[in-house]
Amino acid sequence: MASIRKLLTLLGGLTTTALFLPMSACAGPNVTPRVKPTLSQAVAAPAPRRAPIVTEPRYFKNSVPHPRLAPHINGAIDQSEFSRKPVIFIDPGHGGRDPGAIGVKGTYEKEITTKASNSLKALLERTGRYDVRMTRDRDVYVDHDLRLRVAREGGADLFISLHADSAGTRSARGASVYTLADRAKGRSKKLVSSSQNWIVDVDLSKQSDPVGDILVDLAQRKTESQSEQFADILLSELSGSTELVGNSHRRAGYFVLLAPDVPAVLLELGFLSNPQDETLLLQSSHRDKMMRSVVSSIDRYFAEER
Repeated sequence: MASIRKLLTLLGGLTTTALFLPMSACAGPNVTPRVKPTLSQAVAAPAPRRAPIVTEPRYFKNSVPHPRLAPHINGAIDQSEFSRKPVIFIDPGHGGRDPGAIGVKGTYEKEITTKASNSLKALLERTGRYDVRMTRDRDVYVDHDLRLRVAREGGADLFISLHADSAGTRSARGASVYTLADRAKGRSKKLVSSSQNWIVDVDLSKQSDPVGDILVDLAQRKTESQSEQFADILLSELSGSTELVGNSHRRAGYFVLLAPDVPAVLLELGFLSNPQDETLLLQSSHRDKMMRSVVSSIDRYFAEER
């Protein structure tokens, strides 16, 4: 930690207060996302309430700290002087005017992701071990950048986006997990330093280029490791509750994976373009079985992080 502080002091004179703060994680520059059918008539929907900005350090109090890209409103807090539940953000894909993929039986992806997310939330809350929040709790459309903002401002320790896949052939089936592709990291840097100022309380464009690059690189490196770790655990647990597609750990530049300081995965629950997968995903018993595997994965992940 001392060496990082010294390096950043030499480069830009940034205070440690602005650096060693809590972590709060759809397409990249070289990734073409799948095109999903949309409803012909857009429906206006109110934006969800913004999550409150937290002022606690990250849950992983025994881990080596790494910089957050925005300073605390109330300043830095000693990591050894707090205790809180891990904050899990669940992101039900699509919603409102965006139905997502449409199955062979006419099933909307947004319906599956909403039901699966509600099940996951209930199961996690039942454990009493987590602070569980959702990017949407009703059938509304939420912009991708807002999903990231509420997760960061809510102090997310883990971000899980739920989706259902679609393919040009009905033979493709099975679940898969996505983490951020290397080729999309440049877009992540561009996002946090752009005029959008999506981080809200700091503008990296006001820092020198070398300092800004180092801040983002340090955050990205740790976040990438945590995302990959959780993805591997998740796939091992899911293998016992559902079919997995070949090459099940995939990488892409989906927008919801771009936050450089939020460990994040995108879970494709199955293919709505496959009649068997669609039938299973319409069954609450199958969705609940998959979500119990997700809960087991989260338990394992935080146990290992301690």
